[in-house]
Amino acid sequence: MKRKLLLLAAVLGLCGVSWTTEAACYPSCDTYCPGKPTSTICGCPKWTDRPCRMTTCGSWNRVGACWYG
Repeated sequence: MKRKLLLLAAVLGLCGVSWTTEAACYPSCDTYCPGKPTSTICGCPKWTDRPCRMTTCGSWNRVGACWYG
């Protein structure tokens, strides 16, 4: 139980960092993902509905990841 809470706190901390500034963004999915596994973490490009949001290379171009549905 303690391990799960620690993991949840770490994930929430990463999410908070990703929404604070563009400097804290992961590399943009549109240029970072070609040739990478679909599970690789990237950031929604600046020109999407949710710039800098963390997602995976396999889902960034779907509604719900970088775009509102």
